[in-house]
Amino acid sequence: MVQRVLVTGSGGIVGSHVVNALQSREESIEIVCFYGDLTDSANTKAFIKEAGKLDMVIHLAAKVAVDKVKKDPSHAYLVNVGGTINLLNAIAEIEHKPSLFYCSSAHVYAPQTYAVSEDSTTEPISLYGRTKLVSETIAKDVCLAYDICLCIGRVFSIHDPKQTGSYLRPSILRRLATHDFNRSFDLYGADSVRDFLTAQQAAKIIVELAINKYAGIINIGSGQPKMIRDFAQSFSTEPLNIAHLGARDNLVADTTLLASFMEKLVD
Repeated sequence: MVQRVLVTGSGGIVGSHVVNALQSREESIEIVCFYGDLTDSANTKAFIKEAGKLDMVIHLAAKVAVDKVKKDPSHAYLVNVGGTINLLNAIAEIEHKPSLFYCSSAHVYAPQTYAVSEDSTTEPISLYGRTKLVSETIAKDVCLAYDICLCIGRVFSIHDPKQTGSYLRPSILRRLATHDFNRSFDLYGADSVRDFLTAQQAAKIIVELAINKYAGIINIGSGQPKMIRDFAQSFSTEPLNIAHLGARDNLVADTTLLASFMEKLVD
């Protein structure tokens, strides 16, 4: 039996890996990529209606880049929250309700000295984190009302060779390309700790959660703390004299739930 999966944000870094992960599975899967404008309610409803029967929706589309979100908060809310509302409304109007994977973020948590679990307090300190937390709340309310199976995946610090712009990995690589190794490598938050995993790893986890219709909130991370200075050093063939600038904070995932889920897949 063919499972039909709608993916929003398939053109993004994580989205492209999700599509590849879906294509590589043994099950018969038909991928429907949403290329419309989620901020256009009528367009979104028309697309979902014309897509035919869907078994699941993987919702990845969002405005993520910190600099762009901060520069235009209203548009960030329009895309991240408004787009999610439009997608939920469209799903609510069709007869067969697909399960929904909503891609959230570790930014809904405040930095902590301990690994944060899914029931840790949500106190986003960034505008991006606030847009994702609002969308989480809306998704939970709508999915409860329409009996839609919902998985909220809180993704931690992903990186990928194809990332561009203000993300950490491309920022480090741009600086290394012209860096004088006789000088210090000044790095904001160098002694801060993060939970890094590749976009490909995150995508594979997302697909497993979606295909197996995991219900609830779950952290998507490595569970392994790593200093940002060590992350930067990993991209240099020369030793870096890294100088920490700015504040220090930690944000690492407690991946107990994820580990339990993955173990069950193997059994």
